[in-house]
Amino acid sequence: MKPPSLLGIFFIVIFLYACGKKEVSPVEIAINPWPGYEFLFLAEQKGFFKEIGLNAKLIQLGSLSDAQRSYVNGYTDGLASTVIEAVQAQALGSSPLEIVLVPDYSDGGDVIIARKELSNISALKGKNIGCEVSSLGIFLLQRALAKAGLNLSDVNIINVEQINGERLMQDKKIDAFVSYPPVSISILKQDEFHKVFSSAEIPKEIIDTISISKKALAQNPDFVPKLHKVWQMALDYYQQHPEDAIKIMSQREGISPSDFAGVLSDLKLINTKGQKEIFQSPETLQQSIIEVCKTLVDIDAIDTDCEQYTKLIYKGVL
Repeated sequence: MKPPSLLGIFFIVIFLYACGKKEVSPVEIAINPWPGYEFLFLAEQKGFFKEIGLNAKLIQLGSLSDAQRSYVNGYTDGLASTVIEAVQAQALGSSPLEIVLVPDYSDGGDVIIARKELSNISALKGKNIGCEVSSLGIFLLQRALAKAGLNLSDVNIINVEQINGERLMQDKKIDAFVSYPPVSISILKQDEFHKVFSSAEIPKEIIDTISISKKALAQNPDFVPKLHKVWQMALDYYQQHPEDAIKIMSQREGISPSDFAGVLSDLKLINTKGQKEIFQSPETLQQSIIEVCKTLVDIDAIDTDCEQYTKLIYKGVL
């Protein structure tokens, strides 16, 4: 039998190596339309993930509730959300997770929109209010009502996803709606509706987060520092090339560049320095976790000891 040539041996070795090499699946992160999260989309589009070697993939979904369900049901390895979805996901028994990045906090971006004849939050008493009950909406509504001396039992709460809010407002099925861009922008352009409350009235209470399962973090030990590098690269690109950055991000949101730029003024984006301050001195984030957890307990969405969820905050190297 004729022995294989050197070239043949080379190809056999390459074949065996390729067969034995295991491809590591990317960490899939559920993300919904929200201007703060778009900087991750910008980073992905500009190739920053590949440049830094961040093994991640963004999974585009329609709402915060969709992102939460995706993670709870095991379809993704993490989610972009506010603190409330991360806490509830954990309380519902999903795979243990950690909050690893705080992209921004809402400073006016989240709003309650009502019919023009309802002049303020107090006027909502006894009215039908649409919101994502298992998500941010219920927390914002509870805080708004509390500032007006009301509580959740003073209004009729209807579970409404963002995608359906505008239609139900137009059809007069609901009198007010808890919303955020891009949906809120479209609704507020209509003369019969106006804003009666925004997150600017409760500064630093609506905190956006990126949470990743502990299992995925264990399999990707350098994931968090790489994610932080990618995040800062996206912020830097926005500062250096604002027109191109806004064009890319606004297209995915389905709104005009000018509307998108306006929404960014209602957010406080957090850079690398701010990230280190948050995770090294996490008292503000811890308090936010406890407060949103208490709201979920109050509406019987979960039954738990809220103090335990302060452990969700990442404590590793940034």
